[in-house]
Amino acid sequence: MTSPPGGETGKRRPIAVPVAALVIATGLGITAALGGFAEASEKPPEQLGPGSSLDQGEFTTKFTEARSLFQRDPFDGEGKRFLEIELEVTNKSDETTGVGAPGRGKTPGFMFARSLLKMDPEIEGDLGPTVSVPDEGVPSRQLHPGMTSTVVVRYELPAGDRPPKKIKLDVGVFEEPETFNIDLGWVLAKDGDADDAPPKVAAQVTLPVNQGGTL
Repeated sequence: MTSPPGGETGKRRPIAVPVAALVIATGLGITAALGGFAEASEKPPEQLGPGSSLDQGEFTTKFTEARSLFQRDPFDGEGKRFLEIELEVTNKSDETTGVGAPGRGKTPGFMFARSLLKMDPEIEGDLGPTVSVPDEGVPSRQLHPGMTSTVVVRYELPAGDRPPKKIKLDVGVFEEPETFNIDLGWVLAKDGDADDAPPKVAAQVTLPVNQGGTL
């Protein structure tokens, strides 16, 4: 006796689904229910503009403005152009510290200004910026505890370069690592746990450059 073509009438052949596919589908469902992949839960840098403030742990910093300045040379008539960034920095620690300087290439920054991780566009030149606290007398480079100081970061533009219309700063924050017997003080927060992890960009600050000032 022969069976009807196609096997028994009314019965369907079960479809084999690979176990791996079921595991992946289940995992995707759980991930979606929890709000996406782990990478998607990482907090992006805060986007700030002129007049905004950022809690940097050791400091609170207000990003006042960026401006271009021209200083005429009475001898050659050409002069120099500068880009300045003005900040209001409050030292929240209980110790006096310095304004320091941003890092350049492989040379790390130090003190407060090391938190200024990157500027776009980058100012090309042999010398880095000067960072100071202007005063009626000689400019200072100190930030005293509990005080708010005006800090000016000044870049000299290469000859022939025009100041940019706007700049964007990548800014880091400071933290005090918890250790058992070593006081590391305030350090820049890292983007990861590896020893060579780069500093974490906590905020990106976009400032229009006010044009036409003179020194």
